[in-house]
Formats: sequence, structure tokens, C-alpha cells
Amino acid sequence: MATNPFTLAALATTAVEGIAFSAATDDGSNREYERVAATTVEGEVLSIVIPRTPKSLERMRNEVTALAAASEGVRERLPFEVTQLLGRAPVGNTELFIWRRLGGTPMELESLGDDGLAASIGAALAGIHELPTSIVADSGLPHRSSARVREDLLRVFDKAAQTGRVPAGLLERWERAADNPELWQFTPTVVHGDLGAPALRIDLGRVSGIEGWHSLSVGDPARDLAWLLGSAQFDAVDEAFVAYASHRSADRHLRARGMLHAELDIARWLLFGVDAGDQSTIDDAVSMMHALIERVDDTEDDSVKIQPQRLDTMDLSEVQQMLDKNASLGMARGSLGASGSESAAASAADHEATVPVADEEAEAADTEDADELSDLSADDLDIDDRESPESADRS
Repeated sequence: MATNPFTLAALATTAVEGIAFSAATDDGSNREYERVAATTVEGEVLSIVIPRTPKSLERMRNEVTALAAASEGVRERLPFEVTQLLGRAPVGNTELFIWRRLGGTPMELESLGDDGLAASIGAALAGIHELPTSIVADSGLPHRSSARVREDLLRVFDKAAQTGRVPAGLLERWERAADNPELWQFTPTVVHGDLGAPALRIDLGRVSGIEGWHSLSVGDPARDLAWLLGSAQFDAVDEAFVAYASHRSADRHLRARGMLHAELDIARWLLFGVDAGDQSTIDDAVSMMHALIERVDDTEDDSVKIQPQRLDTMDLSEVQQMLDKNASLGMARGSLGASGSESAAASAADHEATVPVADEEAEAADTEDADELSDLSADDLDIDDRESPESADRS
């Protein structure tokens, strides 16, 4: 149900006074978002985005709030570009957002081994984690202590255990990690909260920009590094961690916690399948968990370190990508405890980067609303005279 790019460009002229476009093309629209790259008459390429589901609209509004905290001084501290909101306007039961479009192209995980890219990623993530936490605190964004991080992961663990489908060996492994006090002795930092390869913009083999700031918070820096551990390019992963450590002093259990986050993404995939009643997803998650337990060294002391043997047949990044892909159903990473955004309306503990396990009534309501917005068509894109719902933004 893709909307004509020129239709969105025409609608966008109501969001920024005096703006005019000479060209417009689709820019990776999917179930969650309509995206258009529109060229102004002055030659600047901007990004026009319309969320298609309640979850994606919430994430976009959260990103607006998060990036409002990124002053010019904050942006100058980072070794990459961050986008900027130029305008927004109500469109039917959703909103239209105009952003400055970052250069480069979205990263593919397979390119991690490209010369110098892993080191650039490590430096970029260290730059985020070195930002003053006051940036988040002063903006009213979530702040999660190390104890809170542990509690949020335990929610995912407990819910997965209740399905009866997690191998006993994995339950024991995760429980020992959760019970190891040394693992949770870390200082929370500013975190992006929903990092994965697609969030990184790559230009000339380096990280030129990072997108998707809807889960900006103070929390566990290991969450931002977890996606790297899904790659089978082990030398490149090591290079990224070495580069990271060269730019900031990290706690010695950073990588172990990152692996725990990554492994629990499989548990989240299982929970997504259970909540959706999708047997194929359940079977896929169970298969991956059995494959993972087979790759764990039986002699490893999990009370100290949680890290499976390196085998190129285990790619946890696929799970993370599938969770993101299905987020519009209201049962994926945000509601199950991967990385999502903590809204004021929810006023509950997020897990992973910020969102808690949602209660059944809230999930049901989200699913019903998703049915309404996921069918957004060109006929629905009528400009509404009401004001942009700023009150819905996080404070």
C-alpha cells in the first residue's frame, strides 16, 4: 500500500514553511514507515517519514524527544552525524516528520570485516557512551541503574522459562550469569538503546551517521555492543571491542553482558512466537536455543563468564533483525524486553534499553490499534487541522 512519493512530498510542504520539492523517491518504506527521499528546489535531500503503526509512531515521537537533547555541543562530541528534525504535521491518525537525511548507506552486518570499519564502529559507540549522563537526566529520559538492567533481563528470562521450551542448560547458564554479582558491577552510561547494523550509516568505509535514537537513555553500554556478537567475523568483532576500549575505559565484564543480551534475544524471539501463536517462529527459536547450548563449552565457568564457543553457524543478528521487523505487531522487542522506548504513558520499567514486559491488556490494545494504522493508504493521508500532538511526546 505504498503512497506515491510525490503525495508525501506535497504533504510535507505543510510541515515546513516555504519548503518546495523538485523530486521525490521511495526511501525504503516498509510495514512500519512510509519513507521518501525528497529533493528541495535548492538541491538538499531530506527524509520524509510517516509512521504506519502505533508502535512506530510512538518510537518516532520518542526520537524527536531524544534528539531535542542533542544540542550543538553534544553533536560536536560525537565522531559521526546525527539527524535533525525540520518539521512535523498531523496526517490523519498519524504524523508526518521531515528530517535532515544522513549521508552514506545503511550498514550490512556482512561488511563488518571491511578494512577499518570495525574500528570505526568501536570508536563511534565509545563516543556515545562517553557523553555526560546529565544530557539524558536533564531531558527527562529514562535512567536505568545496573540493578534495574538486571531486573529487566530477569523478566525476559522468567517469561521465557514459563513457556517450558527453553533447554535446561540455557536456563542454568542464564540464571548463573544473572546471579553473578560481578557481572552487574558497572557504571551506567548514555546508550543509544536500539543499535544494530541498519542503524549505522556508512560512507567510505567509516561510520558517518547513526539513526534510530528513540531509545536514548542511561543504561548498560553492553546492550549497544550486543549486536556485534551476532557476527561470525570474529576478528572484526575483536577489532571493534579493542577500538572501543582504546577510546574509553570499559568494565571487564562488558563483553560477557553483551553476550547475555544477545542470547536473550533468542528468548525474545521465542516469546514473540508464543504471543503471536506462530508455531514456525517458536520452532525456529527452540532450534536456535538447542544449537546454542550445543556450542557452549561444558567446562566453561558461567558464573564468571557467559560466552559461547565461536562457531560461524550461530548468527544471533538474524534474530535481532527479525524482532525489529515484527515490532509493528506490538509483540516484538519493545514489548518483550529487547530494546524499545519507555513512554510516559506506560510509566513502567522498560527492559533491555527501556521497555518492560507489557501486560496482556496493553498488548491487546496495541495489536488492535496496529490493525488500524497498518492499513494506512493514500486515501487516509488527509491533512488534519488539529495541532501536532506534542503532549504525546516523552517528557
